[in-house]
Amino acid sequence: MSQELSSLAEAIIAYQKKYDKTDGEMAYGSRLTVEKFHAIKTGELQPNSDEQSALQSLIAKKPH
Repeated sequence: MSQELSSLAEAIIAYQKKYDKTDGEMAYGSRLTVEKFHAIKTGELQPNSDEQSALQSLIAKKPH
């Protein structure tokens, strides 16, 4: 796992804890399947640049 991915996974987890968001809500918000989102979050799958951008955009803003 790359350091960048590790940082992204940590940021995702922190966001989920702060805003009480489920993997399903996060996957929907980033337009990924729940399975793919979970695999990225756990480090099993490395996101492509579009997926990484979508996740970074999602965690950069407060939820509605």
